[in-house]
Amino acid sequence: MVKKQVDLSIAIVSWNTRDLLAGCLSSVQKDRESSQHLAVETFVVDNASADGSAQMVSESFPWVKLIRNPENVGFAGANNQAIDQCSGKYVLLLNSDTEVHAGALGTLVTFMDAHPRAGACGARLIGGDGSLERACHPMLTPEREFWRLTFLDKMWPRATYTMETWDTETPRRVEVIKGACLLIRREALDQVGLLDGRYHMYTEEVDFCYRLIEAGWELWYVPQA
Repeated sequence: MVKKQVDLSIAIVSWNTRDLLAGCLSSVQKDRESSQHLAVETFVVDNASADGSAQMVSESFPWVKLIRNPENVGFAGANNQAIDQCSGKYVLLLNSDTEVHAGALGTLVTFMDAHPRAGACGARLIGGDGSLERACHPMLTPEREFWRLTFLDKMWPRATYTMETWDTETPRRVEVIKGACLLIRREALDQVGLLDGRYHMYTEEVDFCYRLIEAGWELWYVPQA
């Protein structure tokens, strides 16, 4: 039997997020069922959770490839463990506290297929209360951080994007995509390497996006997903 090529590998890192993780995996399962044209594999890396997360995944989601860590190796390190085992054309880093809306995965993959210079893309993030979350932002610089920390950004945005004014049907080039939902082209991963494990948590995606841009790849925000 010829093994079907994997289109999309999903990597989810969890640390004591059992109930949120169950909601995330349920949403991925529903999206997979509605997008059967996509061959998808899903990894969960459990960072030594004490809330039964790993057992829940093993019992309720047997189709998930579960990696159990005896200690918390951090967000970047755990994602790298999954990436090392991924075989998809694209790799999606997905937070355990997210839920995938119907068709979102297919929309992201379709966009990447149509834009070969896109090294990575991200989706529109909506909070539980329906508010727009910051899915992307300009590249961090000392000047922009000063601007943000002194609240000058509220008067004249330079450290953030005015995403509230963006058309929800039009993709945009951006500089940094949040790691909550970051779809990466395998070819780009192979070129720039894994996430920097020295970042235990936070800012690892900023470093990774910087390396993608330096290597000549484009980054896109895809609000239709």
